[in-house]
Amino acid sequence: MDSIIYNNNVIGDSGMEWIDYMIIAAQHSKGNAGHWFRYLRKYIDKYGSLFSENEVRILFQNPALTPFQRVSLKAAFLEGSPTRLYIQNLNKKRTVSKIHMVREKYEGY
Repeated sequence: MDSIIYNNNVIGDSGMEWIDYMIIAAQHSKGNAGHWFRYLRKYIDKYGSLFSENEVRILFQNPALTPFQRVSLKAAFLEGSPTRLYIQNLNKKRTVSKIHMVREKYEGY
């Protein structure tokens, strides 16, 4: 697994654990569901999750998570749930034409 740097912390095999990164992410995204889901999409995709069951349990019990973050985290691991599908769709590439189509549809609201 490659290491990445986030806020001057090394995350990965040689530094901070992924669970620590997600705890920081939970703190940074309090009150912003979209931001929280973008953090989750880095670790949950159509093939599964980078988290072990134990890591999910630790993250779920951490007091840094808001009630909304706990509920959405739980839903993100339920196969076929709307939350999981939403997170998986965040990873899909969008074309400019689709973005323009959506913008035109809602232009005037």
